[in-house]
Order: sequence, then structure tokens, then C-alpha cells
Amino acid sequence: MALEINPSIADKLPITVKSALSKMSSEEQMMFQEQFQKKSMSTGLMVFLAIFFPIQLFLLGKTGLGIVFILTAGGVWIWWIIEWFLTPKRVREYNEDVATKILTEMKIMSR
Repeated sequence: MALEINPSIADKLPITVKSALSKMSSEEQMMFQEQFQKKSMSTGLMVFLAIFFPIQLFLLGKTGLGIVFILTAGGVWIWWIIEWFLTPKRVREYNEDVATKILTEMKIMSR
């Protein structure tokens, strides 16, 4: 079978997830796409938050790092600026984890 999900979503997925999805039915792929769209984070929004309201670490599940960030006032502003450039990578990793978890849940439920 072919990969039938939105190409913009497929670009965000790791190769292992794409491979597993290509073996699933169209209905299962659409279910995955729907769940991924609900749970994934937007890179643009997270970078915006990193610049203006630095709460992105909490939203990305890095609560401990977020607390340290706030307690140190963004590393006396240095860390705050560096975080603008680190956030896209963090979002990409978060979205890859979300995709893997959704796929794993789908496989468990189909058994």
C-alpha cells in the first residue's frame, strides 16, 4: 500500500513511522493523521512563544527544564536567546515522539 496521508504531515514523520504507515489501510492512516494533527505542536507557534512568552518548555513536556529556565530568568537572558534556536529541534523531536506513540497505540489496539 502507499502512504495516503497529507504530504505536509508526512514530511514531519520519521522514516520508521512512514514505513509502518505505508503497510496500513487508508482508514488507519487517516486515523493516524487525525490523532497526529491533534497532538503535534506547531514549530512557528512554539518559536513565537519562546520569543515572547517563554513557556514552550512546559508545553513540550520539559517541566524541570522550564522551572530552571524561569528560576534563572532565562539564564540571565542568554539562555532565553539561545532557546529561540533550540526550539525548532525540540518541537521536531516532540512531534516524532508523538507520532511513534500514536503508531504504537494503534498497533496495540488492533491486536
